[in-house]
Amino acid sequence: MNAFSYTAQVLREFTRRWGSYLLLAAVVTGITDLVFLPVLRWLASLILTYGQVPYVAYDNIAAVARSKPLVLLALFVLLILLLAFVYLQFAWLLGGVENIRSRASKSFRAVMLEGVRDLRHLRISGFLFFTAYALLIVPFAEGVVGSSLLTKVQIPTFIMDWLQTKPLLAVAVFCFYLLMAYLGIRWLRVLPNTILNDTQLHIAARKSWAETRGHFWYYAWRAIVVSAVCGLLAIIWAQLWIGVQTLADHYSFAGVSAVITMSVFLIGKMFLWGMSSTAYLLFLAAPDNVQAHQGFVADSRPRHHWLRRVAVGFIGLIALLLIATFGGAYMFGALNSNPLTISHRGVDNGNGVQNTIPALVKTSREHPDYVEMDLHETKDKQFVVMHDSNLKALTGVDKTPRELTLKQLTALTARENGHHAQVASFDDYLRVAEQHKQKLLVELKPTSADSADMVQRFARRYSERLAADGSWVHSLSYKTLTQLHKDAPRVKRSFIIPYSLITPQTNMSAYTVEESTMDDSLIDSAHQHHQKVLAWTVNTTDDMNKMLFYEVDGIITDNLAQLKTTIKENNDQPSYADRLRLFTTTLDDFSSPTAEN
Repeated sequence: MNAFSYTAQVLREFTRRWGSYLLLAAVVTGITDLVFLPVLRWLASLILTYGQVPYVAYDNIAAVARSKPLVLLALFVLLILLLAFVYLQFAWLLGGVENIRSRASKSFRAVMLEGVRDLRHLRISGFLFFTAYALLIVPFAEGVVGSSLLTKVQIPTFIMDWLQTKPLLAVAVFCFYLLMAYLGIRWLRVLPNTILNDTQLHIAARKSWAETRGHFWYYAWRAIVVSAVCGLLAIIWAQLWIGVQTLADHYSFAGVSAVITMSVFLIGKMFLWGMSSTAYLLFLAAPDNVQAHQGFVADSRPRHHWLRRVAVGFIGLIALLLIATFGGAYMFGALNSNPLTISHRGVDNGNGVQNTIPALVKTSREHPDYVEMDLHETKDKQFVVMHDSNLKALTGVDKTPRELTLKQLTALTARENGHHAQVASFDDYLRVAEQHKQKLLVELKPTSADSADMVQRFARRYSERLAADGSWVHSLSYKTLTQLHKDAPRVKRSFIIPYSLITPQTNMSAYTVEESTMDDSLIDSAHQHHQKVLAWTVNTTDDMNKMLFYEVDGIITDNLAQLKTTIKENNDQPSYADRLRLFTTTLDDFSSPTAEN
């Protein structure tokens, strides 16, 4: 059987028992998103609060281990629980799909209990293997298990952008992903062998390796075709309803039609989500032949069909009400927000050299709410406007800012984007910003070579002016911001989070969050504590629309004019068809049953 015939067989199987498959996916996803993940986040916040640890990240994990070992142990236990629940999700989904496919007629309760019993396979050696295996299945798991925490295991956008400037590293990362794809196919049968055949993980891994030997492309091609067909059906469905709404927009009933069109689209999307999830799971459970074994004798015990009908009806009614409410809210109001517009490094689309006064003057004429810029301490304990920790990229001088005096630094010429400008002192940069009534978002970039009293001197010299101007300070260093609060309590501070996994528990004014790891749980938590969230660095229209949909408080961008245009277009009430088109092309993943809403 070729890959296309196999895919047709998978889709036929889904359509025959679609109600059972959708109910299984909905229940498991509901348990995940409505019970497990909220509890997990609550426990993480509780641990940080009672442990008096404001945050956990790469820069303080060693200190937390030394001073608060019980906090780190508790967070490690949560990580184990997360991975165990990911395994449990697969156990429920694979066991349920196999039960439906083979017509075994087990109750859902029996499938759930079997999944819990399967956790015994996660012994120490098996757990270590599953941790590595979970990383392999992240792209696959996003469409199957619905763990929004698991999907955070990704390379943030700013690192991917940096890798583009380092060709050798980019090639190494690409090769790494190819290796992961190869291992993912070779270990395709690990979980089915473990969960369905009650095999130890390490034995299941060896068995899967043997089963796929010499058949890599056989299974890889099937996975590609199944994914492509499911994706194509989703595109066709979206384009169909965009076309319908485009026609309806010419009539007086366009508003009513918009809600109906959006609701029907979302209902179909949920159906297609269930279909694609089931297709992937059927591929895992039966990668060669989906048809049930001939001669199978179904369970003859009486089945309570009416209970399933009531459950399906109740879930369907709730889903319909939520869909209609969401559809109306989106079509008539979503994206109508006015976040702070923040120019990253003081430029707009390469209109000058980053962090220089000529670029600041040009950009300030576009009236951003803030200009974000960077500071380093100099050899003579002054402050220079510079992002990089080495001057070579912009000035050709292979030195750090800390190795030169301010006079030496401001004698240098920086070149970028076909422009050139003198390196600026912060005194001059701040003076020009004040002349143009331009607020600043100042990033303090401390290094190990800085003087011990660097923050105190910065606060003494500039805090009153910054506070009076309404300017802010942000930094990757929590220690720096804590010290700044002591010395300059009137200055608002934002803690830069390059990777959002656990919501910090701090008294910061805001968080500056890397946009590709942004999630609404962090935004909701920050807003509950009267803190703002700034997204960085958001450079495409699609990403800007995502951040508007998330209702972030500020957007840091290299493309200021584009950001302003995007905000204006959304606030000018685009047509209903355009809103639907935007949703399907940009925001669709935000509303999937596996996303955090």
